[in-house]
Amino acid sequence: MPNRRHGRAAAACIFCRQKKLKCDAVKPTCGNCLVKGIDCRQGTVVHKPRPTNNRIAQLESENEALRRRFSQGESGDVTTQESPRIPDMNSSPSQNTIVEAETPHPEAPDNNRRRSRSLYHGPTSTAYDDTQEDTRGDTNMSEEWSRHLLFAETARQRQLEPLNYAASKLDFDGVDPEIGTHLLSIYWSRQLYTAQIIYRPAFMRDMACNGPYFSKLLLNAIFFVVSKHCPRPELRSNPQDITTAGWRFRQRFAELLRDSFDKSEITTLQALLIMSNALFSRCDERSLSWLYAGNAFNMIIDLGLHVLPLTNAMSAEELEIRKRVLWGAYLIDKIQCLLQGRPPLLRQVDFNTPLEFLDEYDELDQFQSLTYTETHQPGIPSMNVTLLTKLCEVSIIIERILCDVYSESARDTRPSQDTNVSERIKSDLNAWRNSLPLQIDYLSYPTENAVLLPQSLCLLALYNILIILSQRPLITRNNTPIAHESITACTTAANQIVQILRDYSTRFSIPSAPYMLSYATYISATIHARIVAQKGKDCNAFHSLLFCRNILIEHTWIYAAAGKARGNLDKMIDHLGISLTERGDDTGEVVEQPVYDPDPVEVMPELGDLSQMNWELSDIDLDAIAEGFLVDRDLHYLMHPLS
Repeated sequence: MPNRRHGRAAAACIFCRQKKLKCDAVKPTCGNCLVKGIDCRQGTVVHKPRPTNNRIAQLESENEALRRRFSQGESGDVTTQESPRIPDMNSSPSQNTIVEAETPHPEAPDNNRRRSRSLYHGPTSTAYDDTQEDTRGDTNMSEEWSRHLLFAETARQRQLEPLNYAASKLDFDGVDPEIGTHLLSIYWSRQLYTAQIIYRPAFMRDMACNGPYFSKLLLNAIFFVVSKHCPRPELRSNPQDITTAGWRFRQRFAELLRDSFDKSEITTLQALLIMSNALFSRCDERSLSWLYAGNAFNMIIDLGLHVLPLTNAMSAEELEIRKRVLWGAYLIDKIQCLLQGRPPLLRQVDFNTPLEFLDEYDELDQFQSLTYTETHQPGIPSMNVTLLTKLCEVSIIIERILCDVYSESARDTRPSQDTNVSERIKSDLNAWRNSLPLQIDYLSYPTENAVLLPQSLCLLALYNILIILSQRPLITRNNTPIAHESITACTTAANQIVQILRDYSTRFSIPSAPYMLSYATYISATIHARIVAQKGKDCNAFHSLLFCRNILIEHTWIYAAAGKARGNLDKMIDHLGISLTERGDDTGEVVEQPVYDPDPVEVMPELGDLSQMNWELSDIDLDAIAEGFLVDRDLHYLMHPLS
């Protein structure tokens, strides 16, 4: 049989070759290009040669060196410099030669977008490098040097902030610079555990030079979070409705997130965590809040922020940023899980970063009373480093409460195991409180040098929340002495929360208080409601219950989650058969008292004074209260409003 040679197919266009499609070679536009609506071009496709391992290692080394120089301020804006193009020795200068990566079409990836490289792979991964050695030197010497370096650099950057503002170097993403600066000032003064995940010196420096620790996504997240605390009507979609404040920042955030959601970057995860916190408390959008936080935690692992580097190649600033981001995220995770009633996502066992912040500039920085009170309070240190450290420490205890007391597996444990777990948690909580500086724990150690800061009051309120949450499950056990002790502990904690709320209201503005106080208000009210159900209206517990309910009403205008908590509290009050009228008032109308009630409650007993712990329970049937908890198992969710 003679050989038959088929005619050579006409040359396919570049698009069909790239996509490996059958080209009909119709001129001037083939069928595939006609459908896609793109130019049909002919030419030789030259593929870029695959870089060698040596070349990849060289480029990574150069990139790391540039990043270190940039973080230390030794070079200009590295992020805006283009990498030198490596000439292709196999390519020809023919005009018909078209490089594949430079051919634009609708389905081609956007090559201008930054692609983040995953930095962390554990020992089970094929990408794990087990040839690395720990080359870290004298830790004590390097830490002491880093403290001085970071403090000096922070002081320098604080001086540069007004200069960069005056020179119009700060990028406010189209927002009026005066308004943008005001919003940033509110953020730095208000958001303790969310603000600390943003290292202010690096953020403000890179805001002036488009560096890696600043992004417009993060900036708009900050603006949205604090806009509710700014009275300016121009920030609101509806000038008469404060709940619409900052919505344009949220829209801008959503627009920018589309281009950042698929890349693990520190600024992206910071923005997600900040928005997650605001979406829950302010907007009551719990699912979206949870999803944002979950993606941020995944980025932390992908970037390897949970693992200390084995070498000293990383700058002191970058190490400080990694620690603040990790521990700040850990803290946010525990607070979110506490509020949402869900298991923690970040576990302490999964990271080895020490809880020690080296930059202590914020410790003695003057407290800014902006949005807290109209009265300026000069000469008060903010104590931000101490407060952040203590919040992180108590977050470790929160993880144990969530896992050992409220997890699904904990429900099947024996009563003796529950008692042992609760006793250990109680011991850890007492040890933590005893470690607080005396000027912060003013309830235990009344002194003229006490520092009453909004965040320190929130810290003490959080402690009492944890006492109630850790002791409450024991009330439903059949062991009567243990149940009585738990009721007493919960009542004492609830009374201390009321005292903290009254002290806060005399010094600061309750309506603009952090959401943590709103949550504490609800937890305290659930205990007071149980006491009132057994003791009646002629007791301080009834007065405290009304006080707590009115605070939730005050918070509803700025926190949507507070409105839901108040609704759950009203359900519980109705279920317990409590009529919310003043003592001696039979009109049946609920009395909405002002929060700033001049009639004080009794002075709270000092911590640990067992002789005074039952000051509200001296003439009450504790067995009846314990029985009430057993009867209400079908309404157990009411004791945890946000789960």
